[in-house]
Amino acid sequence: CGHGKRFVGYAQLGERLGSRGQYIELVSYHVSAPYRGQGIGRRLFAAICDAARSLGAEKLYISAHSSRESQVAYRALGCVLAQEVDAKRAANEPCDVQMEYDLQEVGEHE
Repeated sequence: CGHGKRFVGYAQLGERLGSRGQYIELVSYHVSAPYRGQGIGRRLFAAICDAARSLGAEKLYISAHSSRESQVAYRALGCVLAQEVDAKRAANEPCDVQMEYDLQEVGEHE
């Protein structure tokens, strides 16, 4: 995601997960600190959601960093605790919070 000629954020999707393959993993999602609070993150999240939908996913799966800032940001986007936790990801990052975002509902960010 760019702002003028500056690179200010990025997001990356990963592999399909879940008992039915209903999830696609949000591997990374970041907006540089000076550009936060300007709506860039919401636009970036909307774009990555569109990409996930185009791949046929029902939900994003997020192994979210345990920091308060990360939790607040994901919850503000409409993310909730994952209904189906991926054991491998939970074991690899035991302090992370396993979350999801329902791609079938239009969130406030879009």
